[in-house]
Parts: sequence; C-alpha cells; structure tokens
Amino acid sequence: MLRGVGPAYEAAFGENGIETVRDLLLNLPYRYVDRGSVLKIGELDRRPIHADIEREIVTVLGVIKDLRQTTTRVQRMALMEALIDDGTGSLRLIWFNQAYLARVLKPGDRVLVFGPLSMGRHGLEMRGPAFEIMGRGGDVSEDLWVRRFLPLYRKMGPLTGRVRQRLVQEALPRIHVPEEWLPMELSRGLPDTLSALRLLHQPTDESDPGELESHATPAHQRLASEELFAFALGVTLRRAGRMKRRGMVVPTSPELRERLKAFLPFRLTGAQRTAFKEIVDDLTSGRVMHRLLQGDVGSGKTLVAFLAMAMVAETGGQAALLVPTEVLARQHAATFERLLGEEAPRMQLLLGAMKAAEKRAAQERIASGEARYIVGTHALFQESVAFSKLELVVVDEQHRFGVKQREALKGKGLDPHWLVMSATPIPRSLALAIFGDLEQSVLDELPPGRQPITTRLMDPDGAERAWDLVERELDTGHQAFVVSPAIDPTDEGKVQLRDIQAMEGLIRGRFPETPIAVVHGRLKSEELETRMEAFVKGEAKILLATTVIEVGVDVPNATVMVVDHAERFGLSQLHQLRGRVGRGKAPSHFVMISGSETERLQALVETHDGFRIAQRDLELRGPGEFFGTRQSGLPQFQVADLVRDRQLLAKCREAAEKVAQRGLSEAQMAWLKQEQARLKLAEIS
Repeated sequence: MLRGVGPAYEAAFGENGIETVRDLLLNLPYRYVDRGSVLKIGELDRRPIHADIEREIVTVLGVIKDLRQTTTRVQRMALMEALIDDGTGSLRLIWFNQAYLARVLKPGDRVLVFGPLSMGRHGLEMRGPAFEIMGRGGDVSEDLWVRRFLPLYRKMGPLTGRVRQRLVQEALPRIHVPEEWLPMELSRGLPDTLSALRLLHQPTDESDPGELESHATPAHQRLASEELFAFALGVTLRRAGRMKRRGMVVPTSPELRERLKAFLPFRLTGAQRTAFKEIVDDLTSGRVMHRLLQGDVGSGKTLVAFLAMAMVAETGGQAALLVPTEVLARQHAATFERLLGEEAPRMQLLLGAMKAAEKRAAQERIASGEARYIVGTHALFQESVAFSKLELVVVDEQHRFGVKQREALKGKGLDPHWLVMSATPIPRSLALAIFGDLEQSVLDELPPGRQPITTRLMDPDGAERAWDLVERELDTGHQAFVVSPAIDPTDEGKVQLRDIQAMEGLIRGRFPETPIAVVHGRLKSEELETRMEAFVKGEAKILLATTVIEVGVDVPNATVMVVDHAERFGLSQLHQLRGRVGRGKAPSHFVMISGSETERLQALVETHDGFRIAQRDLELRGPGEFFGTRQSGLPQFQVADLVRDRQLLAKCREAAEKVAQRGLSEAQMAWLKQEQARLKLAEIS
C-alpha cells in the first residue's frame, strides 16, 4: 500500500481499473510540459517589454517570502497571492479561487514555479502557475521536479494530477520486474521494463515531448510489446489447445451436396464457394471449428451460414443461430423458411418474449431433436434449454455478445463447432486482436444483381432536396427509410438535435397522405414487430426509425434512405444503414444530412468498400468506440493501441508462435496468466 492511499483514493483507482502498483505505473502521463531552463527572476526584470512576453512560459526556483489571501472588489473572487525570491529578484504569483493553497503553501517553502508571464500593475507576474514544493529554505531536495519535463496525469475523482505524480514517484522503486521474458526479436534495442517506466515518468532533459505524447519512444514500444506479446501468446496457446481437441465429424456425400444445392435460390459467388469449402473442411476434419466469416454489406454471409447449418441438420445433427435482437432473429427465421421450403417445419424460433406455453413447446422440440434448425436470441443461454445433438453454433453480430455468453452453450455438455459472423467489416489488425484464435473467411465479392447506391451528403439548409428525392421514389411505387439519431430531445443532453418525434412531425407534414411506420428501441417487441411487418408488406411506405434497422431488415422495394444528423453515427454504422437499400432491381439512393464533420462523412460518398470504411472508422474512433461496447471482448491495453501498433501486433504474433512451439517455463506461464488478468483477456483453456 502506498503512503496516503485511503479508501477514497483506492475506490477511485478501482473505478479506473488500477489495482496494483504495476497498473498505476502503466497508466502513463497524458502530456509532458517543457518547463525549459530555470531562469533567474532578475533576468526576467531586465528583459525588454514586448507583446509576446505575456505568452512566454518560464520556470523559476525561489523561496516564498509572503503569502496572503484577498478578495477582488468587483467580482468577489478569492485570490491567493505569493511573493517568491531567488536572491536576484522577486516575482508575484496569483491563483484565482484556489483557497486550498493556504493549507499547501507556507512562507519559507522553496518552490519550483512554472507558468506564463503576465504584465500586472506592479510589473511582471504569474497567474495560475503550476508549482512543486522542493523543500524548506535552503534545503533543496534532489527531486525529479528539477527536470525539464513535467509529466501531467489526468484527474481521477478525488485523485488530482499532483497526487498521482507523488504516488507514481513512490511506486517506481517498489515495482517488481521479472527477468527478461520478451523474445530477443522483440526486446532488441529497447530498454528493460523498469528503465522504460522511469523514462516515461521521469523523462530526461534530452527527451522529445512530441515523441513522448505520440507514444513513439523506445520506452513506449517496450511496454506496448509486453502487452501485445502477452495477448498474442495467449491467443496462440488457446488456438493450439483447440487444435488438439477432438471435434464431431460431420459426414458429407454426393447426395448431401445435391440436397444443399436444392436449397440455393441462385448460384453462389466465387467468394461464397471458397468460404463454404473452408467451412466444410473444418466440419469434416475431426477438430472443433472456430471460424470467423466476415464480409461487406450484402455479400451473402447469411446464405453461407445457412449452408453450414444445413450440412449439419441434414446429417442428423442440430445447428443453432444466435443473434442479438428479436427483430433480427425473426428476419433470419423468415429467410430460413423460404430456403427450406417444405422442410421449414424442422426449424424452431426461440425468443425471450415468447409466451410461456409457446416457449415450452419450442424447448421440447429442441430437446427431442425434432427441431434441427434453431434460431434464437439470448434465450438460448437459459438453463432450461437443452439440445438433443448440437453440433454447430453460428453467432451473428459476434461483437454484441460477451465471451461468457458465447461460452454458455458449451456448458450444456457439448463441444460444438463455432462459426461467428460479423456484419461490420473488420480491418485485419483488429480481427487479429478480437478473433485471433479463429480461422478467417472473407467474402470480398458481391452477388450479381446488387444495384448501385448513389450516396449524397447534404447541408441541413438544402435538406428539401432530400425530401424531393423521397417524393420521387414514392411516386414510382417504392418505399423509403428515414433514420433519426435520438428518440426524444433528452437523449443527447444539451446538444440540439431533431429527435424522432420532431422528424415524425416533419414527415407527416411533408407527406400527409403517405402511410408511415415509426420504430425505435423503446417499443415493446410485439408492437415493434407489427410496425416493421407493415413496412415489409408494403402497407407503410416510409419507415422512420432509429438504428434498430441497422441489420436484419430486407425490403427490396425500399430504394432511398435519409439519415438525419449523420455526424452522430460512426462510418461503419452508416455503411450498415446504407446496406438496407439497393436490395431490389431499381437503383437506390442514400442521403446523409449533416452540418458538421463533412470531411469525415465524405468517405461514405467516395467509396462503397466496407473494409476501407471500417479502417478509416477505426482510425478515427478507436476500437472501443468502433464497436460501441466494452462487451466485445476487446483486450484492455493500457499502453498498446490496436490502430497505431498494428504492425507491432503482427510482429508479436510471429514471435508468440515461435515461443509456443518451444514451450513455456512455469515462470513464463505464471507471468502470462498475470498479464491476462490485468488486460482482462480470456483465460487460456
């Protein structure tokens, strides 16, 4: 326990994921201030007075000779004034509304003061300077604060930046650093762990603050390498363990291939055929399949997943499709019914919102094996759900499920094959991080017949053109989507947004004779389903919605979508929304209305390549924001960054595979498990 860390500080650290001294030291400064050389106060007085002097940042070292509290006459603002002297002259210091300094500073304190110079009534002064107490009178302590660069730390509740500075300096001598465990190809040319931490918390006078803040120093690379190597090694060992597990062999035959062909509504693309062959090879290999299937909007992932499920279901097993929302589950169920035709009764939908009797009947069909194709939401995790012979689990929208939820099905006594899908194209660097122990199949080819989508970006002042476009499409018998970012005005705090209620008023006024359906996440599932169904059947011509329609809505007759306040959405999310149109035979239109962030949104106008868009989105928002949830299983790196360090991650992956082949010592395995816990990684199984 560090000196002065009581319950309040401990709670603040815990809320920010800092539980150990190592965690504290890996939570690096967010900025480094160059305090320059310490100047004599007398030198300041002899400088010529000019306009730029009030912007000049200087550092002086002196003794407090006088300290007093006053109040301004007009605004009644509390002032703390101090006079410091260094033997060559004196300088007045002023702090506004910081009465606590009366308990911190005392006459006789020797202080290092850093701040901007200002011209006051009595000459030069410093207003609101940063300072460090160096000792009493002539007793000058040998302290890091005589260094040129001052590291700044973010405030954490009651933990101020200055308190964290003190705790970090106390922690540095107490950190236990294990012997070198990074492979030579990663550690060559880099400082050891302790040296790296010292360089980042006690930068030398020769340091480059730009490199420090951009995490471009060898010290940063050392700490990032440790995190990425720990992650990569854990992933490699998990994959090696999985490859040793015996999996259920799904039989194949010429008769089965013909049966699967009969389900197909059209010929597969080359990419779909390649992906399905990779899946077939996994299912017949005798090992447990763990495969990621990803592709752009409209690339046909669902059809490939259906074929994998059919391969299992048509040979005596059961296959379950796990999806995040009931709307999407019903959409998939309807698709499967069309593909199965006369075999549709062998499919079972299981939703949490089902009535008790309906749910019991569904569970009985699943337990008996009568249901071979199962589509469901989180309801599949329930203890009351038992399977007869579950051989394959397909997970749609993989990132919306946590690791524990995904593993819950394994606890039902089976070790099924796993096929996970992502509707959001994921750049390879991030795919390696999240799905590193999965094989990957990519659909990079769109099926024939997908119509071009014209994408436009409009200023709010010119939005009438968007409604003219909607009117033209409605006049030709087509339908339209309108997307709003907020359900009501309170959703976005002080930001002035046109919420879905205001948008409904606008649309009903603009299209008074047009049937409109309004859907959002606060509707009960039955009402949501009824309104969506009205649009699917063509009874409603305009669907006004929040992002509940991002996935799982297939209406070929919808040819235009208007997204209001497009700046409120991520690029990948907008790309997913765009994929709701262009599904029929007519050309389609996607319109974004936004008065800000137009440069970022222009990426949607310039390309339809979901992987390029996702890479740009990832660079702009970072992995956590990219997925919009911490439930995604992302490693919680403190120094490494999946965007900035993607090349280093690839290097760590190569090194991890070599180390895994050689085998780990007990000490290395202990270190690895400790790092896994710190980074919130899934344990090696």
